[in-house]
Amino acid sequence: MTLRVRKRQELEADVGQMLRAWRVLSAIGLMAVGLVMGASVAAAQAAPDDHGLSLAAAQFHTNPGHFLTGPQPHVAGQSYAAHTSNWSGQIATGLSFTGITGNWVVPAIVPTTYAGNSATWIGIDGGPTSPQSIIQTGTDQYTQDGATLYTAWYELYPAPSVTLGNVSPGDQMHAVITKNGANDWAITIEDVSTSTAYTVPHAAYGGPGDSAEWIEELPTTVGSAQPTLPNFGSVTFSDMTYNPVGSVNLTPIDMVDGSQNVIATAGGASGNPASFTDSFVPSQRGYWLVGSDGGIFSFGSAQFYGSTGSLRLQRPVVGIVPTADHGGYWLDASDGGVFAYGDTQFYGSIPGLGLHPAGSGLPNSLNAPIVGMVPSIDDNGYFMVASDGGVFAFGDAQFAGSCPGIGGCSGKAVAVMPDASGHGYWLVTSTGSVYTFGDAPYFGAPGHGNVTSAVASPDGLGYQILLGNGQVYSYGDAAADGAPPATDFNAFDPATSIFSTSDGAGYWVSSGLGAVYSFGDAPNDGGMTATHLNGPIIAATGF
Repeated sequence: MTLRVRKRQELEADVGQMLRAWRVLSAIGLMAVGLVMGASVAAAQAAPDDHGLSLAAAQFHTNPGHFLTGPQPHVAGQSYAAHTSNWSGQIATGLSFTGITGNWVVPAIVPTTYAGNSATWIGIDGGPTSPQSIIQTGTDQYTQDGATLYTAWYELYPAPSVTLGNVSPGDQMHAVITKNGANDWAITIEDVSTSTAYTVPHAAYGGPGDSAEWIEELPTTVGSAQPTLPNFGSVTFSDMTYNPVGSVNLTPIDMVDGSQNVIATAGGASGNPASFTDSFVPSQRGYWLVGSDGGIFSFGSAQFYGSTGSLRLQRPVVGIVPTADHGGYWLDASDGGVFAYGDTQFYGSIPGLGLHPAGSGLPNSLNAPIVGMVPSIDDNGYFMVASDGGVFAFGDAQFAGSCPGIGGCSGKAVAVMPDASGHGYWLVTSTGSVYTFGDAPYFGAPGHGNVTSAVASPDGLGYQILLGNGQVYSYGDAAADGAPPATDFNAFDPATSIFSTSDGAGYWVSSGLGAVYSFGDAPNDGGMTATHLNGPIIAATGF
């Protein structure tokens, strides 16, 4: 196989001659095969310059469409979109395809700490009737550790992708795949903005040509943790043509996550030549990170309602608790002070009880600092826990006991979690022990390690426990969807918080320097890595 790199002028004659023989997808033809209902188009957000990611950092593998519902013939008066777990775009079926073209602008992805990857491409095969092969070319948009990398590539699936070179967000791309003869194809992808083109004049490919696609994909990554789909904003495919001439069925494809939520959607195709816009669908989930200074950082659908970042605090902030409708939150400090924002209600505080901060040397002082806070089961109160296992209940939160009341607990308390009934709770210590109070059932405990955080399942029938090295232990009905690499954490940047999605089917882990890792149906909407923080991230919560 020979790869040629040519400037734009050398290609104009070849490409022009090739395209004159191709059928154009007209607006009339598209009306005959059906359109998807209107989809919102999010504006792409600018990503920073490459921060040292090399080509080797993005060893990805695009794949056939993992169809949950396949392409269907158009029915007059109805709209339909196929669903996959890794593709979003348009798929044409009904011919034995021998060529395809498409244009797009390289989308700018939002950088994340955890690996994120999207691939924008045109190709032939890989649909439900030809899942064993694809010939394709496109651009890849990769992010990790707050950095981004953009490359051009081609792939003859099942062989791995071949990286051709760097591109930049905002570059205009033009791609052509055409059949020369039996099992002989030509692939060209051109960065029009830089007048650089990569051509494979003879690629050995024997797929059936059952489908032609214009796709935004969530690829897999070779030899490392699998990526999530980053926010790519939107990408418009234009100059959509195919060969040979003939009537086709054009079906839009939406990408869904593990909970069947649409995360990328194909807008309706129209025009002559045709075009359509594929859009990232922002999650309805969100989360807050809180620093020890009370600074609040909002992500996804989480709204900012205020912070103590501009206040001079008597003691550092140690926790954040959201309201049930996500319309507000409480912050609590190590002296038991409570700060209410949004639609929260104030139910009391430790200073309001006449108690001074631990270590203040004043009479009527706390025996140990407050380390955490959680809402009561109906959100009409909250619990606080001190490092000695002392529990304080406010509002309708029901006190059911504490470590000092049972002669002490093994290790310092790090979290308290209410159970399903609201008549009991679990208390978790740094040594990996779990103590039950009231009617809270015992589901298990690590019994070792440096525990830094714990969270109850939304239904109160289980819990997850986090160690400082990122290891996650799940008990009861709590989801067990994995953990971050232990090598990502150290004494200066430990894993500090675990927090669950509102349906319990996923969770996030955050670190002291603001890295965020997502698991299950939890989206990764960003973090604070590479951002100067006035205080470490000590707590987080989400929905």
